[in-house]
Amino acid sequence: MRILIYRVRHPAWRVPFISFLNTNAMLSNKGLPGLLLAALFLLCGPGRGMAQPVTQPFTFSLSEHDLPQVRHGAVAWSDYDGDGDLDVLMSGEAATGLITAVYRNDGKTTATDGAARVTFTRLASSFQLLVYSSAAWGDYDNDGDLDALILGSRTLQPPYEPLTILYRNDGNGFTLVADTPFDGFYSGTVAWGDYDNDGDPDLLLAGVTADGSRRTVLYRNGGGGTFAPVETGFAGVAFGDARWGDYDADGDLDLLLAGAADDGFTTRIYRNDGGGSFTDRNVNLDRLAFASVDWGDYDADGDLDLVLAGGRITPRVLEGATHLYRNDGGTFNDSGVTLAGVLSGAVTWGDYDADGDLDLLVIGAEQALGRRTARLYRNEGDGSFVNTTLLIGVVFGAADWGDYDGDGDLDLLASGFTSAGLSITNLYENLRQVRPPLPPAPAGLKAEVNDNTATLRWDVPVADPAIGRTYNLRVGTTPGGADIVSALADPATGRRYLARPGNAQQNTEWVLRDLPGGTYYWNVQALSPAFAASAFAETGTFHIMDQTSVATETAEGLPASFALYPNYPNPFNGTTTIRYDLPRASSVTLRVFNVLGAVVATLVDGVENAGTHAVGWDGRNVSGGRVGSGLYFYELRAGDGTYTGKMTLLR
Repeated sequence: MRILIYRVRHPAWRVPFISFLNTNAMLSNKGLPGLLLAALFLLCGPGRGMAQPVTQPFTFSLSEHDLPQVRHGAVAWSDYDGDGDLDVLMSGEAATGLITAVYRNDGKTTATDGAARVTFTRLASSFQLLVYSSAAWGDYDNDGDLDALILGSRTLQPPYEPLTILYRNDGNGFTLVADTPFDGFYSGTVAWGDYDNDGDPDLLLAGVTADGSRRTVLYRNGGGGTFAPVETGFAGVAFGDARWGDYDADGDLDLLLAGAADDGFTTRIYRNDGGGSFTDRNVNLDRLAFASVDWGDYDADGDLDLVLAGGRITPRVLEGATHLYRNDGGTFNDSGVTLAGVLSGAVTWGDYDADGDLDLLVIGAEQALGRRTARLYRNEGDGSFVNTTLLIGVVFGAADWGDYDGDGDLDLLASGFTSAGLSITNLYENLRQVRPPLPPAPAGLKAEVNDNTATLRWDVPVADPAIGRTYNLRVGTTPGGADIVSALADPATGRRYLARPGNAQQNTEWVLRDLPGGTYYWNVQALSPAFAASAFAETGTFHIMDQTSVATETAEGLPASFALYPNYPNPFNGTTTIRYDLPRASSVTLRVFNVLGAVVATLVDGVENAGTHAVGWDGRNVSGGRVGSGLYFYELRAGDGTYTGKMTLLR
């Protein structure tokens, strides 16, 4: 069934309506003419009347709900309580004043008149009330649940009181994390990302500070809830957006940053060179403020493209522009795709029709004195996009994809300020009936260890086309644990707690650095462009040698006792290393057995001196032939003891 949807004037537009917002709340006067500042945010004028009809598949339906109507704020889905449905964090200006709260999703209820309504319960946890805000979920302490970071102003009018606040998820609620080093920001953005590949998420903050300056600060997560600012040379921006993404597929996160700087509007890509160093690529992208950005592999060629929207100065004072840039081997070229230009809104990728490629939501104001728009562009798979759906447009808005009802497709939450002068929060339910199966789990997990660095690799199943896939790692110091890298997913089913790409992005290998000595357990899952997740692959292990092992040695520098360590890497498909300690010269036998107990190979048979020894096995038997994939055991006999371990060979 196809329906013609018309956009018409809201009845409230019969009343003349112009809203003058205090421009200082949105932009200080540094670097921009005063006349422009006076006009930038006259964004609440009437619309342009009736639009042309748009053919629309019956996909999205507005759902009744009891969430507050907000503007100048943030909305962010997450399954913070792990119960299988998405809850929402909201912040901004509502009819009753400022709000910041988490609302638990309690599902649909049916009223006496038969109307269905999605009910949400506001948590009792006390949050600072903020406006001109931004928010993001992230597991900063790698305990497997989602914590909340929020920035904004405590006041709607000057003087503004910027704050940046981290709330820890305690299972039954949220607790303010005290004594964080974060500067206060408003009219800015927040982005979690493990830029240094040590397993825990670091934090990027940007916006306006208490003294009116525009800043961008990267805080390194040192573990244990500690953060420290890092010198990066990032441009200080506000009224913009930032996203981490590995655009050059080198295994670390690069940064896309757009907004208003002290010297004008800017859009920049910073390449991560490792070791905390970033290089400004000086890419030729449109320079926009009141911007929104997102990475996404829209053409399914294995690298991240980007979409950029925001305002630029024109004879119409400030006019929206939206660009889709194609990544061609690390160089970004305009795709030539025509999209509605918007500012002070959102652009975000999501496969709403579950056909395996990324579609695009564009929402915001078309110009400073113009109408709002909200459009869903369907990816046709040939490099073109078709505007298929018109939703309710907003400005000073936010939007987030998420399968709130757990039926396997992406729904949508949007908030902001309409042309009629109304604050809204709209929940759109995706009513598509065709839902493809979940992607298969990756296979062939391999780990390569060099000192305290581990390179983790996996294979895409042969039967899986892997179009648009991203991958999500989990690493812990116990089987099934995630205290090193949090997957933000249910460990049993793989269901994600966030509608986001995987933490390994589009890569099929990822590097972890600065790991302490010990044995690690890891696995990985695949995500579709609709953020539907596979189960986790079978668990692999690897071992990092303890760099401080001398503390366990005797005064003569020798091991204090006999010991056999887990082989590394494990699983392996080339050579694995078995390490063991001898406190004194001993007769040693080290053999490999198959699951039937038959000897496969003898690696050591003789007397060895005291010390730490390492022996490699390349998966060959006593005759020099290659043995098959499977589980094998190794046994060390030394002194008066026998020590065993197990390993997995993958061919």
